[in-house]
Amino acid sequence: MSPGVGESVDSRSIDVEVTMPRNLFIGVCCLFATAAAADVMDESGLRPMLVPSQEVCSAPRSEDGASSGWSSRGPFGGDVHDASASPTATDTVLAGIAPEGSSGGTLFRSTDGGDSWIEVPGLGVSVYDIEFSPSGVAFAATDDGVFTSPDDGAAWTPLPLGIGDNDTTYELALDPGNPNNLWAGVSDHLGAQNQNVLLSTDEGASWDNVTPPLTSPISCRGIAMNPSNSLEVWAVFGGAFGGGQVWRSTDGGASWGNRSAGLPNNPMNAVAHDGSRVLVGGGQLFGSQAVGLYSSTDGGASWNPLHNGSWPTLAVTDLEINPGNNLDVLVATEGAGVHRTTDGGSTWSLSIGGTGAFTVASIRFAPTDTMKVFLGASSFGVVRSLDGGATFDISSAGISLFDVWSIAANPNNQLELAVAFQGLNNGGVYTSTDGGQLWELEGCPGTRYNLVRFADDGRLYAISDGPSTIAPEALYRRELDGNWTYLGPDQGSNFESELGALRFSSNNPALLLMGGNDFGVAGFEATVWRSTDTGSSWVKVYEGAEAYESVTDLEIVEDGTDMAMVASFQDTASTPDSGALRSTDGGITWVKSSVGLPTNGNPYALSPVYGDINAFYLASGWPSSGLYRTPDAGQTWMSTGFAGSDLRDVVAHPTRSGVVYVTQIGPPETLRSPDGGLEFAPFDDGLIDAGSSRELVFSPGGQDLLLLATSRGSFLREVEHALFTDDFETGGTTAWATVVP
Repeated sequence: MSPGVGESVDSRSIDVEVTMPRNLFIGVCCLFATAAAADVMDESGLRPMLVPSQEVCSAPRSEDGASSGWSSRGPFGGDVHDASASPTATDTVLAGIAPEGSSGGTLFRSTDGGDSWIEVPGLGVSVYDIEFSPSGVAFAATDDGVFTSPDDGAAWTPLPLGIGDNDTTYELALDPGNPNNLWAGVSDHLGAQNQNVLLSTDEGASWDNVTPPLTSPISCRGIAMNPSNSLEVWAVFGGAFGGGQVWRSTDGGASWGNRSAGLPNNPMNAVAHDGSRVLVGGGQLFGSQAVGLYSSTDGGASWNPLHNGSWPTLAVTDLEINPGNNLDVLVATEGAGVHRTTDGGSTWSLSIGGTGAFTVASIRFAPTDTMKVFLGASSFGVVRSLDGGATFDISSAGISLFDVWSIAANPNNQLELAVAFQGLNNGGVYTSTDGGQLWELEGCPGTRYNLVRFADDGRLYAISDGPSTIAPEALYRRELDGNWTYLGPDQGSNFESELGALRFSSNNPALLLMGGNDFGVAGFEATVWRSTDTGSSWVKVYEGAEAYESVTDLEIVEDGTDMAMVASFQDTASTPDSGALRSTDGGITWVKSSVGLPTNGNPYALSPVYGDINAFYLASGWPSSGLYRTPDAGQTWMSTGFAGSDLRDVVAHPTRSGVVYVTQIGPPETLRSPDGGLEFAPFDDGLIDAGSSRELVFSPGGQDLLLLATSRGSFLREVEHALFTDDFETGGTTAWATVVP
């Protein structure tokens, strides 16, 4: 049995096969466009689903194949949008990845029923839907159209839709009466694609546009046929930011009738037909766009709600009818797991099998054994039941797309690690007590987490980034009994504090500082919060005068007084003023102090400089990427001379003068300097297919150990013998050597 929620996950036993994505890094403009789409939030901190970027915005990855250097530590997981089992090869299951419902994903394949997974080489696209024909031919809906595989997903070839570059496909449906007929539901690409329903009568060799007469483009998210009459076709539509429709055809798509009357005008995500009635489900948490589940027995002339007031949310993402029992229906939801009815909808069992913590994108019975049920879940990957849905367990060993945002080690026990992770509207904290071999899910609320840190006393803190409908945002602490306490600050019932920086005092355990920005009804100004009672109460000691600024990091001058402090901040307004803040009174007041820093930079991180308590590094990202240093506790700044390519983090060696490490949108993802940041050389051996770097930190303790959080899990590296030498020069470029005593 695979480990379940809260149980240990062994990250050592699977060798993961990796591949380059179909597109390399195509420019920072694409990256910023994707980030902007991801940062759209409502008043509760909820993000909209499925906002496709126009290209795959993935950074290029190292090809050196080095096995030394960085080593992966997991945990396993990823945003699985669909998991589907083959009807002919009974142990073969495919899992499609679409990070936060958008681009940059891939496909994983299991040949042991989901016990372990290997990435399929050469595909390199986000996969939203997977369908098998009765003969075992597989079809995949991706952000680059439709692909097919004749060998149960081992190798794939494209089936061009002929509609241009905007061909993101969310849905596929096979005609139960004619396996040559293949239907495709296509994204509206934010209005740029008006061919949203396509039909192929030759297994995808050619396609015809059979889109209903929509008043404007809208993404087709679900297609189903009456199993007793496949000329009766249903298509459901939903926009990423709102609006939804249901359409019906009785002549195989030649003509359509709008059957939306009586249904909420919110995104429709799923449709199924059992031969006598049609079921539709939809909704999303973003904007409280409720739908739930409805049925019709009169061709959509009238609709009856099957959900009731006991449902935690009315955001249905998928539904599945037991092929052997039409009264047995499973419903996947956003944020509340899977609900089940065995009497056609009169009564419901909610969040069955312990799935209540999951945001579920898809649900499938195995075609040859309905006791096996596969869920595609945000963050956690594949969740599987072997007992017909009575219990579910995470079964993602080998799926290496777990989006880790922060990593930390306990200063009192270097083997105890913690990582913070995020999905679209979910997340959590994993901990390990053996250096990342086994991981356990913590009992904190299942929200997005930006940061984890251990205090000097070993207590673990984590910053939640909402949504506030799940739990209040801001700071949480794990107590000695393992329970988590909410510390705030709480500015109201909405999502009003977006925080991502945390600093403990080394001299006064009661002094805590946090940084970020206000949000929503509280405004959008940069903020610094201060607590003098270990987080029990907070004072907002700084609120910027301009909107769209955010404090990204905080440092204290370690002179024993806790009086001088430095902070970095970003400004995304049309006339940016990014830079640094400075305090000389213990963090009670702050002033901008950016002399020497570019106004259009994007400062991400600060690091103290070993040997000089008043010196700090600042890493700035695009468009004015570079490494900067202050010699006077933030009064003035100067460039070290290194620009890099969109720097994201910096950390100086805590005991070696001049040694400093940075991360960037690579390649290489990590670099090392022996001379205070004047020159850098690649330090990314072992980071094969590591994705985007999120955070780089040193583990406290006697052993030199770097920890790296990335969009593909966490990585560790021992650096005590990685010494710079002046004996190797190649074409003027200084090389690295590893010295073994």
